[in-house]
Amino acid sequence: MRYKTLGKTGVEVSVVSLGAEYLEHASKDTVISTVNAALGNGVNYIDLFMASPGVRDNFGIALKNKRHQVMIAGHLGAAFGDGQYYRTRDKGISEAFFHDLLNRLQTDYIDVLMLHYVDEPSDYDAVFKSGEFLELAKSLQKEGKARFIGMSSHRTPVSLKAVASRQIDVLMYPVNPAFDTLSGDMPLEETLEDSCYDQCNNTEIKIKIERRDLYRACAAHDVGIIAMKPYAAGRLFNPEHTSGIVLTPVQCLHYALSQPGVCTVLPGCKNASEMKAALAYLNATDEEKDYSSINASNFWKLRGSCMYCNHCLPCPVGIDIGTTIRLADTAGYRKTSHVLKQYENLIAKASQCTQCGVCMDRCPFDVDVISNMENAENIFGK
Repeated sequence: MRYKTLGKTGVEVSVVSLGAEYLEHASKDTVISTVNAALGNGVNYIDLFMASPGVRDNFGIALKNKRHQVMIAGHLGAAFGDGQYYRTRDKGISEAFFHDLLNRLQTDYIDVLMLHYVDEPSDYDAVFKSGEFLELAKSLQKEGKARFIGMSSHRTPVSLKAVASRQIDVLMYPVNPAFDTLSGDMPLEETLEDSCYDQCNNTEIKIKIERRDLYRACAAHDVGIIAMKPYAAGRLFNPEHTSGIVLTPVQCLHYALSQPGVCTVLPGCKNASEMKAALAYLNATDEEKDYSSINASNFWKLRGSCMYCNHCLPCPVGIDIGTTIRLADTAGYRKTSHVLKQYENLIAKASQCTQCGVCMDRCPFDVDVISNMENAENIFGK
């Protein structure tokens, strides 16, 4: 397993994690085997947003005597009633379901307390400005029942506000090449409809700038991104999907992990077999990780846009080209000591570029690497 530091938390998180959404109605044995497949291969982060008692009990059983091996993300504001999940901002209900989660998992704390599903501006105000809901989260953190505070969202404007507020440590946000072609302010239900891609057919479009701004803002503010929905709810495996983008699980995970700010990818797995399919990323070859085929689609043209994929390597003088451009892009959005430190830690700096052009010959996206190196040198002074 590979690990990354989860933003400002300072904690090392596995680059592949386990999303438990599709295990809500699975049998106890399926939950146990899936958790064992994850933890047995170094996964140390599980997101459990569901509030239904059965799945919480099953995870409590699966994690018995293994709590020390894994970070658990629980969601404040996810509730269950009349046989269904629902979202709430009621302090009493939210607190009751939080303690229910602790009891059923047989633990006395949650690692990441997610402010659950904050998408609308009005809901953002209810969570962050009315005081009561956020105060509850901070109170639970102060009591030692939560280590860090995060937020889950599907929309860019409120996510940017939350990151800038400095009230959250991590952000759970959907990252995949299909969603990245759509407006960052599009409701979740619309991103899952095929019709929203029709307007882009036979049109050259690029990653939406507001989504990249969010990724860069998270990197600049040291807010770790938990990349959810890396498979776009399975649409990226469907050759009939109107986006025209068809990738493997390994390619999807590599795409998400290549974006600024992303610390771990959270695939939803129905069973141990799907967990192992995600874990195949760890031993995949560069060819198996290669997602540059998306550039062949009439739907999504990326000419000139760096995807940080490092197909340009190796560099004769040892420059990590993808990382250098990613840090320069982030610093161009907002230069912070965190970004400067990451650049300082690079073995070879942009100023060492000899402009040989070998990298540009290899780049599948026709990026002007030399100009990007000059830009990085101007930004960082070396």
